[in-house]
Amino acid sequence: MTCRRCGTVSDVGARFCARCGTSLAPTSLAAPTDALVGRRLGAGYTLKELLGVGGMGRVYRAEQDALGRTVAVKVIHPYLLHDERTVARFYREARAASRLNHPNSVGVIDFGRADDGVLFLVMEHIEGRDLAAILADEGLLPVPRACRIVEQVLEALIEAHALGIVHRDLKPENILVSRLRAGGDLVKVVDFGLATIIESEEVQPVTLAGTICGTAEYMAPEQIRGAPVDGRADLYGVGVVLFEMLTGSPPFLADSPAKIAFKHLRDPVPNPLEVVPLRKIPPALAALTLEALRKSPADRCQTAEEMLERVRAVSGALGVVAVRCRACGAPAPRRTRYCGACGERLPARTTLDAPPVQATPRLTAYPTLSAASSLVGREDELWVLEEARQRASDAPAWVHLVGEPGIGKTRLLTEVARRAAEDGDLVVGATPHPSRAPVPYAPIRDLMTRLLDVDEADLVRLALPSSGLDDPLARAGIREVTEPVGLEGFEERSRVGAVAAALAAAVHQAQRRSGTGRVLVLLDDLPHCDGLSARVLGHLRGPCPAGVLLLTAGRTGHVPGEWADALSLIGLDDDAARRFLADGPGSLPKEGASGRFLTPLYLEQVQALGLPLDDERLPARVADVIARRLQRLSLEAVRVLQAAAVLGDRCSRGWLDHVLEPLDPDILEGLVGDGLLRRSADTVELGHPFIRDLVLASIPSEARHELHVRALRVAVDGGAPLEVRAEHAFGAGEAIGAMVVLEQMGERALRRGDVDAAVLAFRRALETARRELHETGDLLLEGAIVTFSRKLGVALFRAGEHDRAEGAMREALDLAPPESLERARMLLALAKVTMGRERGRQAERLLRVVLAIATSRGEAEIEAEVYECLASLRQSASDWPAAADHLRKACELYGRSPRTRRRRARSLVELGKVLVEAGERAEGSRLTDEGRQLAEQLGSTALAAMALATMARADVVDGRLERAEALYRDAARLAAEAGDAEWHEQWVRAARTPAA
Repeated sequence: MTCRRCGTVSDVGARFCARCGTSLAPTSLAAPTDALVGRRLGAGYTLKELLGVGGMGRVYRAEQDALGRTVAVKVIHPYLLHDERTVARFYREARAASRLNHPNSVGVIDFGRADDGVLFLVMEHIEGRDLAAILADEGLLPVPRACRIVEQVLEALIEAHALGIVHRDLKPENILVSRLRAGGDLVKVVDFGLATIIESEEVQPVTLAGTICGTAEYMAPEQIRGAPVDGRADLYGVGVVLFEMLTGSPPFLADSPAKIAFKHLRDPVPNPLEVVPLRKIPPALAALTLEALRKSPADRCQTAEEMLERVRAVSGALGVVAVRCRACGAPAPRRTRYCGACGERLPARTTLDAPPVQATPRLTAYPTLSAASSLVGREDELWVLEEARQRASDAPAWVHLVGEPGIGKTRLLTEVARRAAEDGDLVVGATPHPSRAPVPYAPIRDLMTRLLDVDEADLVRLALPSSGLDDPLARAGIREVTEPVGLEGFEERSRVGAVAAALAAAVHQAQRRSGTGRVLVLLDDLPHCDGLSARVLGHLRGPCPAGVLLLTAGRTGHVPGEWADALSLIGLDDDAARRFLADGPGSLPKEGASGRFLTPLYLEQVQALGLPLDDERLPARVADVIARRLQRLSLEAVRVLQAAAVLGDRCSRGWLDHVLEPLDPDILEGLVGDGLLRRSADTVELGHPFIRDLVLASIPSEARHELHVRALRVAVDGGAPLEVRAEHAFGAGEAIGAMVVLEQMGERALRRGDVDAAVLAFRRALETARRELHETGDLLLEGAIVTFSRKLGVALFRAGEHDRAEGAMREALDLAPPESLERARMLLALAKVTMGRERGRQAERLLRVVLAIATSRGEAEIEAEVYECLASLRQSASDWPAAADHLRKACELYGRSPRTRRRRARSLVELGKVLVEAGERAEGSRLTDEGRQLAEQLGSTALAAMALATMARADVVDGRLERAEALYRDAARLAAEAGDAEWHEQWVRAARTPAA
C-alpha cells in the first residue's frame, strides 16, 4: 500500500506507514463487493457506494429516498457490536455530533439501529477532498490559504467547545476541503467519533483511564497520558495541522505510533522558521504554531476564540481582504467577480465587516400562492387549462397538476390565475396550513373566507339559522369548518359531505362578484393538506354549481375523487431551459440537444450557484444543487433558514424572532435577496417547499430537537392548534409530553373521522414510546406501547389498511399482561378487525376471551361492546332473534353508567332496526322511539334522524306510506341539521318514493 501523505510503499496488510506512521486504508474500495451496498437503512437511506473505512466503521455514499439527495452513512463495524462499550460510545458519538450545527462542521442528520443490529449514522455528504490528500498532491500550501483553512476549523471548534464537545482526533483526514468556484475553500470538520461530552456528570466515560484514543501524530500530551482533556487538546491538534501545512510534515515522525507519542511527551517542537527557512513564514504565525504545541495545556491559547483572533491578526497583516456578497452575505476572496455561494455579482471591494445591502423581496400578485418567476415551455399545458376553464362554464371541472418537486406546478397555477383574473373571472386560492401540520379543514376555511369575502368571525355567524343561509346542510358544514368535531352520536364519522355543501354554497355566492360568472379555485400542494380537506374536494362535484374550475397540484396523481383530470408535467427541454436562463450570464446550455429535461427549480438553483449547465462539477439532482448552496451559507444565515423551516412553509416574523432570540434583519434580507426566503409585512416564507424539506432534513438531530423545543414554546404561547403543538412536541424529543399531546390529537382526529391524522398521531406516539423504552429501559413504557399499538391498529382499520392494522396490534399483544383490561381492549380491537376481514369464527373466539376477562373484572362497557360485536355477527348470518338478545344485553349494560348514555341510545336504535327486520315491528318502533328521545336529550341530532328513518321503515312494511313519507322528511331535515350529507340525500329520495 502507498501512504497518501509521504508516498512510502508499505507491505500488503500493514496498518501504518513505516516512515510517517499514518494509518493506511485499502487502496481499492470495490463497492459492488460490499454486502451493504444496495441496502436500505432507517427512514429511507439506500446505500450506494463504499467511500472509506475507518477504525469504527465504514462510510457509504447513500441516497435519501424521499428527497432524492445524497447523504453519507457511517456504519459501525459488526465485529465491534459485541463490545458494549463500543456500542455505548457510538450512541454517545451520535448524540454529541448531532448537537453540532455549524457550516464548518459536518451535520449529523439521523442515527439509529437496524432490525439486525446494524448501527448507523447519517451525515451530510460533502463534495471535496480531505486535507491529507490535498497536502499529498499539492505539497506546501500558500500561507494565506493555510490561515483561511485554520480559521474555519477553529470556527467549528468554537461551537463544539461551547457545547462541551471535544473532538480528540483532529487531523488532516478529518478536515474536508471543497474548492469554491471563486477560488476559496469551504472547510468541514468531520468525524467526532472520539468526542466526549465533558459537561455531563451523569455519563460515564467510555474510554477508560490510560487508554489512548486518537492518531499519534496529532495527539496532545495530556491525551497520550490518559489524563482528562478539554478543548485545549483540540487546539494542540490544530497546531499540528498548521505545522504540517507550513512545513510539509507533522512535527514528530517515527516508525511506530508509540515512538511518535513518546516524542510528543518529551521532545521539543522544531521551529517552522528553521524547518523551512526559505518559506518566509510570518514570525507571528510561527510563534502561534509553537505556542499551540506546548506540552502543558496552561501554556497554550486557552480557547478557540483566542486562537482564531490570533490567526486573523496574521491574515490581516498579510493583506488578505475579502469581499462580501450583497445577496447572501457570504465572504469571497479578493479579485473574484461572482459569489461562490450564490453566483451573485460581487462588489468591487469591501471588508468582511461591511453589512450586506438590503434587497427587495420577490412578491407574487397572488398572496395565496407561492411566488413564481419565469414561465416558459408550458404552451401546451396552458392550452389544456384554458380549454378546461371554458368547459367549466357548462359543468364544474377539476384538473390536478402532477409533477416532481420544482417542476413548475405553482408557476403554472399562478399564470392561469393571472389570465383568468384579466378575463374577469373571480380567482381564489389556498395552500396547506403554514406549519404543514394536519390542521383540520385549514385550506377549506381559507377558501370559504375568500369566496364569501368575510373573516373567520363572520364565517362563524353564517352557521347560525338567522344568517340567511337557507341550506341547513351548508350551515352544518360551516360549523364543522370552524369547529371540527365530526358527526355527533356516531364515532369516527366525518362531516365532509356537509363541508362540501358549504363550500359549494360559498362558490355560488362568489359567482355574483365574478364578471364572467366563472370562479377559479386554486389549491396548491394538495398532498400536504389535511386528509379531510382533500376528501371535501372529492365530494364537491354533486353540490357544486356550473362555472367553477378547481385547480390543484401535487407530487402524485392520487386524489380523493373520481372527477379530477390529471395533467402531468415534465421538465424543460434545452430550448425552454435556454429561454428560462436568458438573464443568467454563463449558464446557458451548449447548442444542440442534450436529451435532458430540467426542472425550473433546478435551473434556478444552478443559476444561483453560478455554474454553467455543462460544468462537470454540477450535481445531477436538484437536491444536491440546493445542498451545495446551503453548505456555503454563513452560520447566522443557516440558523435563520433552519428556524423558519422548523416553523413551517410560512410563519409570522414574530414567531421566527422568538425562536431565534432575536432575528437579525440584515441576515433575513440577505436570504430574501438570495431567493431562499420571501418576506411580506409580517410573514416569512421559504423560497420553495422543497427547499424547506431539504433544510429541515439537514438540521443535525439534536439541534433540530432544540429548535422544536423553542417552537413548541412559541406555539403554546400563541394559541396554535393542537396539531401544530403535537408536531413540535414530537420534534422536540421530550417523550412524556409528546405522547400526551399526540394521543390527544389522535383521539380527536378519530372522533371527527380524520383517519389520516389519527394514523399519523398514533404512529408517532408509538415511535416515541419505543424509542424511550430503548433508551431508558423503563418497563412501564410497555403499557404505553400496547395502548398506542391498539389505537394505531384501530386508526389503520378505519383507513382500510386491514393487514397493517392487525399486524400493529399483534406485534404488541404479548406485552399486555394476561387477564388485564388492556389485553381485553387489544383483543376486542383485533376482533373488530377480523370481523371487517369477514373471519367470523376467529372473531367470535376472540370475543369470548374478551367477555371472560371483562366479566371477571366487572367492566360493563367492554362487555357491552362485545355483545354489540356478537350482534353484528348474528345480523350478518340473518339470525335476528340472537342479534336482538345480544343488543338487549348491551343496552342493559350501557344503562348502568351515565357516561355511556349515548352508547345506550345507539344500541336502542340498532335494536329497533333488528326487531323490525325480525318482524317485531311494534316493539322495534317502541324501542327505536325510546332511543330517539334519549338521543334528542343528549343533542345527538344525527342519531335521532337515524331513529326516525328506522320507524319510517317499519311503517313502510306495515303499509302506512304517508306516515313513512313524513318520517323520512323529518329524518332528512334532522340529518341536514346534523351535517350527515350521506343519509340526508338517501332519506330525501326515500321521502319521494317511500314504497321503494
